[in-house]
Amino acid sequence: MSVDKEEAAPVARLIRSPEGQTVAWVYQWNTSELSILWLGAERAVDQIDPPLSTDMLAAAKAVANDAVIDLLERLSRG
Repeated sequence: MSVDKEEAAPVARLIRSPEGQTVAWVYQWNTSELSILWLGAERAVDQIDPPLSTDMLAAAKAVANDAVIDLLERLSRG
């Protein structure tokens, strides 16, 4: 039985430095999948606030291992 994505909650924001501008929000779905809501055309980020836990990233990888997870994992490691 598969679980449908029904609900998501914001868990972090992606930031472009040095301005400190929020360029995207990271959402975690009820399926543990992570997705990014970009606020505009800007895709250059170098910080995540707060960093995602290894447990959250592992749960997301169990559902889908893609470029989004790779980016979030890299940013969370610092």
